[in-house]
Amino acid sequence: INDDRPFKNIKEYDEYIIKTINKKCTKQDVLYVVGDLLDCDGPNFDSWKSALGYVKRIKPQIILIMGNNEDRIVNNFFNGNYDEFKKYLISKGVKDVHKNLEFDLRGKKIYMTHNPVDYKKGYVNFVGHSHRSKGLWYSFGLSVSCDLNHFRPYSEDDIMFQLNRKDQFFSDPIFKLL
Repeated sequence: INDDRPFKNIKEYDEYIIKTINKKCTKQDVLYVVGDLLDCDGPNFDSWKSALGYVKRIKPQIILIMGNNEDRIVNNFFNGNYDEFKKYLISKGVKDVHKNLEFDLRGKKIYMTHNPVDYKKGYVNFVGHSHRSKGLWYSFGLSVSCDLNHFRPYSEDDIMFQLNRKDQFFSDPIFKLL
């Protein structure tokens, strides 16, 4: 398993994630996955299809923000047709699929995009992609990778806590000296 995650194999990782999500979330909740719900190494790797079976085992409704793995699936298995891929995922139980997503969270303008380099100015950006390698806070937002939250989903309260901590950290007078 990649990124030095503390699991013996991908099956153990998957089962832990599903159990943890279902413990924390209900069927009325919405789980935003900021990319890489599925894994795809290229045109000869279609194991992503069986991973879609997990969607029906997860309690909350899933809204997927496209990640680099989903982009590979679109290109290798859907002839580059994002709309067909989106229809396919919805037929398998995913609530919705977006390339990026803008919304308001407790008065903050949020932009979700998988890759941090695609952040949007003027928004608090929620990103994934880097897992633990780049840390939690960016000047433009937060990495919401579950790797950084002990492999469990972030709640709105978790997000607001992290945003407040980030603001406190960067408003510390020590940064005015630098």
